[in-house]
This record gives sequence, structure tokens and C-alpha cells, in this order.
Amino acid sequence: MNSEERKSLHILSIVTNNAVGDSRVLKSAESLAAAGYKVTLLARLIGAVPKSEELSGFTIHRAPVESVTAKKRVSPMFPFNRILDLSNRYLPRGKRFVRYGCKVFTTDRLFWRWASPYVLKISPKFLYASWPLLKDTELAFGKVIDELRPDIIHANDCDTLGLAMRAKKRAAMQGRSIAVLYDAHEYVQGVHRKHPVWQTAMTLLESTSIKRVDGVMTVSETIAGMLESDYSLEHRPSVVLNAPRRIQPPIDDVLKTIRTKIGLAADVPLHVYVGAAAPQRGLDAMVGALVRAEGHHIGLVVNPESPYVLKLQAKAEALGVADRVHVHPYVPEWYVSTFSSDATSGVIPILHYPNHEISLVTKYFEYLHAHIPIIVSDVKTMAEEVLLQGNGLVFTAGQADELAECFIKIAAERSGYSAAITEGMLDEYSWERQGDKLVAVHDDLASKISNR
Repeated sequence: MNSEERKSLHILSIVTNNAVGDSRVLKSAESLAAAGYKVTLLARLIGAVPKSEELSGFTIHRAPVESVTAKKRVSPMFPFNRILDLSNRYLPRGKRFVRYGCKVFTTDRLFWRWASPYVLKISPKFLYASWPLLKDTELAFGKVIDELRPDIIHANDCDTLGLAMRAKKRAAMQGRSIAVLYDAHEYVQGVHRKHPVWQTAMTLLESTSIKRVDGVMTVSETIAGMLESDYSLEHRPSVVLNAPRRIQPPIDDVLKTIRTKIGLAADVPLHVYVGAAAPQRGLDAMVGALVRAEGHHIGLVVNPESPYVLKLQAKAEALGVADRVHVHPYVPEWYVSTFSSDATSGVIPILHYPNHEISLVTKYFEYLHAHIPIIVSDVKTMAEEVLLQGNGLVFTAGQADELAECFIKIAAERSGYSAAITEGMLDEYSWERQGDKLVAVHDDLASKISNR
């Protein structure tokens, strides 16, 4: 299919975040637009972001999602909740000992939060009641999707599957065809979330939808095989890695690099982490490693206001290494590799969770394109890759002393590990190569539409 043929087709990409910093979603939209497709990205209006904007040949529309469904669902504990609420309202302030009880015994905490996994096993019909955000998003996005009249819906992550499949059904009732592509950014059954309902609800949504979509795409060969096996799929999912662009931008006078932004001399060892900060990411080990790795510094490019990051800084204070912990806010996704390029190493200290074992994460590719050695915890896929390529070291997840040894060894032998990063490796793990695969997947869907 050529660019002229693509111009008549409209691809709608759906994501339930605000799309800011979502590198895979943004790069996908840009590549498809560059190939000639009309592309619209529908995202959620969260934070101080424009409701609509034009970016690199495609349009972003953002819709606000209001929390209304949970308030309307059936409350089997309603009489008890009412008694608690009244008690809390009229008891003297000093005797409001039931305040905590009100929290514990509200419908969401007592019934829907804890009983939902069992209720969902009875029937998928309880999905909206168990995870009301799905219905709230449908209320916000459904009408917009119908008005945009897409030919292909690119459903990013499993929580958009219901939206896409219902839009497909509504279009069919009007005599129009929509092809749905499910882009599984992660292996849902291996995701760690605190809320007890999330995984059950998302797994149910995925399992009831995946055989009805027109195509499945994911981020690694391992996940592709697991999805094919789990759901006995007729075709193995296509794989498009979330790799950076091959040509990286030069150093920006404002954004600079992490070493220059924190004012650290070139001969001081600096180990960088870029990405989300949470306990399962294992950043405690980076802080702890500084005790043994004297003179070494770490740079955390994260959300500085995150409670977890504040705890890490408190830990650094307690260990006496706070002056060697540097916290920097996020930089644009297209600039991560350039920003990290003067670090001594890039660190991926994630802990052992199922989803961490089965793919090369985006950070791995970003560090690779920064031409810096990579230190990873012993999660299966990344550890095997680093040991195979020789471009870094592996330590036991959560072990600060082992990580300290890696810091010291990498600093002493940095040039050798960097030399293992070849041009062929960068070519393969580049968005240009992966973007071609992405366009081919959509071309195949487009050809099916035209033949209906």
C-alpha cells in the first residue's frame, strides 16, 4: 500500500493517559502519519495539557473523564453505610472513633474492592461495576469516537479494548467497517498493581476481546508467545519494540545533559536512572550502593514530588549519602538518550515481578542509544541480553552491595562496555526499523477493510 492509498484511511489511536511522554503512542502516531495515513490520537484530559493540538502530522484530542459510575452502582451495604455516616456526622469531634470505620466499611472497600474478583468469575457483566473507570471512559470517549468515524482503531493497552470493540459494533450497525488493532504494551497477567480488582478486571477484558479484534501487536517476542499460548490465537501477535529513534538530537542549550545540569565534573562516576519511580523499580538499591561505592553519584530522572522519591531522599540522608543523590525532573521522551549520554552507566534495578522478566524495557533501548554501559538486575530477558552482548553488568535484584561492585567495575572499564554497543545493534533496536513493522501491520488491516 502506498502513501496515496493511505490518505483515504483514518486511524484513531486510543490511550487512557494524557499521551504526554508516552513514547510508544506518540512515535506510532507520528510514523503512521508520515506514511500517509490520517491519524488522530484520542487521550484523556489530565493535568495542564491542551484539549486539542497538532503534533508531527497528527492531531491529539483529549476528553475529560468524570467519576460518575461508582456513585450509581448497587450498594449492598447501603443501610450500614448510612448509619456510619450519620454517626460520624453527629458524634462530638473528639469521639468520632467511627471515622476509620466509615472508610473501612464503605461499599467500595468492603464489597466492590474485595468481592469483585469473585463476582467477575460469575459473569463478565459485572465488569463495569467492578472497575467503573471503564464505563466512565466510555461515556467520555464513545461519542467522540463515533464522530471521528475511524477506519482503524489502534487500541493501546487492554483498558481501551472495550471502547474499541463497542465502537466497532456501533459502526457495523450503521453499515461501516472498523478494524481494531490491540497493542498490548505489557503482559496483563504479570502486572503488579496494588488494587486487588485491576488485574482480574483487565484480564477478563482482554480474554473476552482478544479473539474478536482484527490484529494483535505487542512489545516483545516473549509476550507475543505468551498471548498466543494463553488464548490459543490463530496468528502470533506482531512485535514492534518500543525503541528510540536512530538519529538522536544534539545536546540542547536549555535541556543540556544530566551531568552538566547537576554540575558534576567529567571524572566523577555518575549512574543514571530514567523513568517511573516506585518500590518495584528497585531504586532503594541504587541509594544503598553509594555507601560502599565511595565517590560515586546517582542521578534519578523521575517525578521529584513522588512519595517514593521523597522516601529515597530521606533514606539517603539517613545513610549519609544525600549529597551524592541527584533528583531531576523528567525530560522529553525524544531527548532521554541525549540527556543520559555523559553518565557513567544507565541502571535498571527492577525487582522480580512477572512482567519485568519477559521483555527489554524502553530504558534499555534509551541507554543503548546513549552509548552508555547498562547495569541491570537479574531479571531474565534483560540479564540474558546484557550478558550476551557484553554491554554491561548484572547484579542480584535488591542487593545494594552487588550493585556497588557493578558501579565500581563499570567506572573502571567503561570504554570496553561501551565498545560492545555496535552500529548494527543500534540499527535493529531503532524506531525507524520498528516503525516500518508498525506501518506494515496497519497496511494489512487497511487491505482487509477495502476487501470487505
